[in-house]
Amino acid sequence: MKFGIIKYIKLIFLIVISFLICDLISLETYAQNKNVTILYSQNGKKIKNNSKNKRKKIGKGKKRRAREENFARTDAKTIYVTAQPVLFSAYNGSSLINQNRFNQAPIKVKAFTDPREALNNNGVAFSTPFGQIDWPEVASKIFFKNGKTYSYFKGYKLELTIDPQLQDASEKYLTQTKILTGSTAIIDPKTGKILALSQNGGNRNAIISVSSRAPAASLMKIVTASAAIEKRNLNPYDEISFRGGCGNLRNGNWLADPARDNQHLTFAKAFGSSCNTAFARIALYDVGLSSLKYYAERFMFNKPIPSDVKLQTSMFLLPDPDTATPQEVAEAGAGFGATKLNPVHAALLSAAINNKGIMMAPYLVEAAFNTEGKEVYRAKPIQIGKIVSPQTALKVETLMLATIATGTSRRTFHKAGTRADADEIGGKTGTLLDPENRDVLYTWFSGIAPLNSPNSIAIGTVIASPQNWVIRASSVAQTTLADYLKLERSDGRVASRNN
Repeated sequence: MKFGIIKYIKLIFLIVISFLICDLISLETYAQNKNVTILYSQNGKKIKNNSKNKRKKIGKGKKRRAREENFARTDAKTIYVTAQPVLFSAYNGSSLINQNRFNQAPIKVKAFTDPREALNNNGVAFSTPFGQIDWPEVASKIFFKNGKTYSYFKGYKLELTIDPQLQDASEKYLTQTKILTGSTAIIDPKTGKILALSQNGGNRNAIISVSSRAPAASLMKIVTASAAIEKRNLNPYDEISFRGGCGNLRNGNWLADPARDNQHLTFAKAFGSSCNTAFARIALYDVGLSSLKYYAERFMFNKPIPSDVKLQTSMFLLPDPDTATPQEVAEAGAGFGATKLNPVHAALLSAAINNKGIMMAPYLVEAAFNTEGKEVYRAKPIQIGKIVSPQTALKVETLMLATIATGTSRRTFHKAGTRADADEIGGKTGTLLDPENRDVLYTWFSGIAPLNSPNSIAIGTVIASPQNWVIRASSVAQTTLADYLKLERSDGRVASRNN
């Protein structure tokens, strides 16, 4: 009897052990099949990847590659995980992905409320006797005298920062171009002075220059690149592996797979050619959703931009962290997310990079005079803040040079007027169909010229045109900059910028 009880207990013990072993095997298989995070270490010791692309049999004899990715950060607490992108790593620490999310039915992604509904820049930073100017009204009254630009607003005579020659050049090329709508903003990176603010059709469409209508598209790669440099210390000539070409994100090509990732580009080449797949990888594996939001807001998306002119807030809507998928994070980092941008802000993106990472508040009014002709206001440059470090800014400038040297604007800027200066011009292009009207194509150019000059300017140009139209923002920006470079070489031009 006693022997029978002991035998029975042993049998139960063996059954329990068997179930536990099966559960552990099942859990490991689930993790590999569902791409669930596996925690390896939290002690800060580096774990080397020695897998060398070994294959394991999983399930019904199917072969899957067991990939180990080290997602270390320069944080006090370092977490190493495998087989998982850093969707939600915060700027100051890493977070593991909720494992249960991969066992849920698809959920419709929630987005933050469009910040433009609640945010504007009314009264921000600049204290003027006339408040903030309404650009369409001021633009309709512009006149030029003795090389300066003037207008009237609320009973004040305003001396504007607008440079007559640059304004004329930018308006001329927009007017000559057969497009639906378009606008160019030119800014002095070191002071924030708006040197030109133009739109096709003259003053009748002046609102375009200060409205956030067009999707930012691949200009968001400036944000993604800056975040990757600061978080992961990516260098312009680091290599990025991917597959599926540089165009569309499809068939899971945003996810790393060493067995199939047979395409390679340097970071600079990926930026210059605006390679969506490479930047999807960077966003997913080097940046993360929280850091995309953090850096987008440093670049003043979703925030009112301090200025003496009314500007519509630019937006970068991100998926809800509780329901976001790897694809959505990849799309946001590559420039396919829900974004809106105005031309002034587009110029500011490049201006901050050229100004060693410091963004200056854009302003249009140099001085104001009352009805008696007495000066009652004179502007002083205001810093918005340090967006990125000087080292990061220098690396991003190198990326922007690749756009002109070998990338999407190579042919455009190797034309007469900018050919000789092509190695001193940096930029980023953007192209995206209007989400609300698929017959309209938006193109962007944000850039700096010349890079190593005390008289560098930052330009933001947007063009809306039919899909099959040949005119792009980069070509309008090129012709405008060609005129500027001629002016920049003259002694008189240098003197006028320094006054």
